[in-house]
This record gives sequence, C-alpha cells and structure tokens, in this order.
Amino acid sequence: MTTDKELKEIYNFYKDCSDGFVTKDGYAAVPCQKGYMVVYYGEHLKQCRTQSSAMNFIKKHRTKPKSGTVFVK
Repeated sequence: MTTDKELKEIYNFYKDCSDGFVTKDGYAAVPCQKGYMVVYYGEHLKQCRTQSSAMNFIKKHRTKPKSGTVFVK
C-alpha cells in the first residue's frame, strides 16, 4: 500500500498532464489502447472508453462498501 505522502507526490506530478488523471485518494485513469484504464492502488478495475466515463465510474466506486466491511444494525 502506498502512503498518503506518496499519493500526494503522484497527484502533484501528474496534475497538469493532458491525458489521464490521478486523484488524491489513490485512483488513476491511465491512457491505454482504446480508452482509459481505471487503477486503484495498483489494481486494474475497469477499462473505460472516455475520460468522463472513467470519472463517473470512480464516483460510483467510491460509494461502494469496501470488502470486509461489516454493517451493524
């Protein structure tokens, strides 16, 4: 796992790039063959056709409960 300091350094390095983007919480959309590969902490999540669809996927993925989460009533 990467630390918060490393994520901040990665974000600052790639914040002005023309293709793809990196968020401060570990998500990245990297240009690949015919679109963008969404990566989260080094794990490939999905290949999206456009940058806006990658942003929408990241918004939806952030709201999903993470594995190992236990809901108590």
